[in-house]
Amino acid sequence: MPFLIENVTLLVLALFILALLGNFFLIGIVFHRRHRRKKFFKRVDAFRERYGPIVAGVLSGWLDYPVGLEELRGISSSDRLSVLERLCLERKVSPAEEATLRRLCEDLGLVKMWQQRLMGQVDQASLREALFNPQRLLRRVKRLHFLIRSKSAENLGLVRHEASWPLLVKALDDPNPDLQVVAVRSLAAIHHPGSFLPLVEHLHKAVLDPTSNLSVRTLKSALVGFSLQSAGDLRGSLRHTNPRIRFLATDVMREIVEREAAGRPEFRLASGNFKEEISEIFLADLPFDDNPDVRARSAPVIARLAGERAASMLLKLLEDPVWFVRLHAVRSFAGNRFLPYAARISKALTDTNWRVRETAVRTLRGFGQPGLDLLTTHFLSTRDRYSREQIADEFQRAGLVPALLTRCAETGNGRETAVLRHLAEMGKTSYLIAALENGAGNGKLRKSFLRLLGQSPDPQIQEWVEQVAVKEPDFDVRILAQDILADARHRGEG
Repeated sequence: MPFLIENVTLLVLALFILALLGNFFLIGIVFHRRHRRKKFFKRVDAFRERYGPIVAGVLSGWLDYPVGLEELRGISSSDRLSVLERLCLERKVSPAEEATLRRLCEDLGLVKMWQQRLMGQVDQASLREALFNPQRLLRRVKRLHFLIRSKSAENLGLVRHEASWPLLVKALDDPNPDLQVVAVRSLAAIHHPGSFLPLVEHLHKAVLDPTSNLSVRTLKSALVGFSLQSAGDLRGSLRHTNPRIRFLATDVMREIVEREAAGRPEFRLASGNFKEEISEIFLADLPFDDNPDVRARSAPVIARLAGERAASMLLKLLEDPVWFVRLHAVRSFAGNRFLPYAARISKALTDTNWRVRETAVRTLRGFGQPGLDLLTTHFLSTRDRYSREQIADEFQRAGLVPALLTRCAETGNGRETAVLRHLAEMGKTSYLIAALENGAGNGKLRKSFLRLLGQSPDPQIQEWVEQVAVKEPDFDVRILAQDILADARHRGEG
């Protein structure tokens, strides 16, 4: 039977009408969804306006906790927990408010909901609810449940809920990589001692298994936030057969120790805060490790250990064949505790690597006058041009040039005078002139400098002497500069 053209026209017309109706239906859904979202956010704003001050009052303490809790429990709506979550977590709280926020989230049932969702117990939303609410759409589609679980893990970390750390540790083995990363960050925020070793084990896995979802950087960043007592669980990693694991464990320990010692120059690692077994590993094993990165990172920790063995091990590292190991060793010597070893440290001023020499200058400079005496003695006696250059640069960076000028003016001669002569011979005159011109009351310094170096052939010094001879407000200094110029012209004519 032939298919007539009239039938084709009817078919096309029917398909057009169906498509048009479908478009109208979708447009209706969009407008209805927009209306529902607008209505939803208006309701959220109303809740925020009414209950936001209550949450802020409970957290700050000016509103009694039971009164505020009762008010918040009075919220009745189908999305009550979602609204409460917004109210409690929408602003960053101060450290003093964290405990109250955690208690509030527990009493309102939020923590229980987050724990259940983290374990995969996500309540299903109806199709109608999913169409008009994006959050409920996530609950409807099982493939998107990882987003809800990740958000729950993040919230547990935000309120630092310690009792949830086993669930977060379990989430480290979840098939979804995004949830794993969020779990690591939440464990880092909670830093419960029980979670340290599982994180270390996953660090091993990240190093040994290239297919691991968790990166070494993510895990290391989490571990360095734990306490010094938790770091005792690194003893197995410090003795691991893999050199990279030993390096990462040493570096984690270094960062933890440096954080603990920040602002506390006299901080020491002793039996009260550091396990003897770990101390022995740092003193007996790591300075002789085959991996130079391990030896280098061990130096700052060794420097914080009590006893004379620590200093002897640092001296051993100061003779290491690898330059960056020597660099970390000489940097670790900074501190008054190692002042008796200043003469030994000064030998690094002639190191073959310029970074080690530069660090040695700064370390000795930190010892005060004894270190400065060693620097000036070495500066005057050494024939190593590079070592002398770096000491001169450090004199300038540390602002020691004015002190040298003042000392020279007071004594009239001596080591400081010799240092200034050497600086002028090396062309390091810009800082000298800047120090002389800094302040109107430096007439005595300028006069002393003119007598000492006014006849120096250095172009900058000669230019400065000419300016002083014309513009110097101090009459005696101006006359002295003019006499020096006249004497120089006389010698030139002769």
